[in-house]
Amino acid sequence: MIDEAPGMVADPARIDAWMEVARPGDRFVYASRQFLPAGCRAGKHMRQLADRGLVTLSQKRSTLDASFFNYTAHRTAAPTALTRPVRATLALAPVDLTLDEAATTDALLPVLTRFAHHGRPCPTDRQLAVRSGLTVEQVRDALVSMAAAHLIRVQKVAAPTQRRIIIVATGHITGIAA
Repeated sequence: MIDEAPGMVADPARIDAWMEVARPGDRFVYASRQFLPAGCRAGKHMRQLADRGLVTLSQKRSTLDASFFNYTAHRTAAPTALTRPVRATLALAPVDLTLDEAATTDALLPVLTRFAHHGRPCPTDRQLAVRSGLTVEQVRDALVSMAAAHLIRVQKVAAPTQRRIIIVATGHITGIAA
C-alpha cells in the first residue's frame, strides 16, 4: 500500500458516494497534492470512471498552495448504475374557465356540494336549474366545463338520476351517504 500523505486524497467509497448524488456538470476535487502516485487507489478509480465516460478529469494548480494540484472530476451526463433514476411526475394541465363558465360554476357548484355532502341522490338537470337559477342548457354546459376543469367527476349509474357526481375537492359523492 502506498503512503498517500501529505495532501488530501478521497477514498474510492467517498467517490462512489459522490457519484450517487452528482448531476451532470457537478465537480468534485478528489485529490489535492503535489502529484498522484502510480498506485493511488483514488486516481485509479477515477480513471476507470473516466474510461467509462462518466467523468472528465482535470488538474489545476491550487490557489491556496501553488506547489499542490487540485485533481478534479466533472460529472458527465452519461447514466450509471450508481445514479438514481429521475422519473417524470404526472401533472394535470390546468383548464381555464371563461367568465360565463366561472359564473355558472359559482352558481352550480354549491348546490352539487350540498347534495354530495349529505349523500343525497344527484338532482336532475331541471332540479339543478331551479336550485341554481340557471337554465337547463346552462346546467348541461356547466357540468361539462366543471368536469373538464377537474372540479367534478361524473359517473354513469342506474336509475333514478343516471349519474353520480364526485366533488373532487372534498371527495363527497351524490347518492352515497358519508
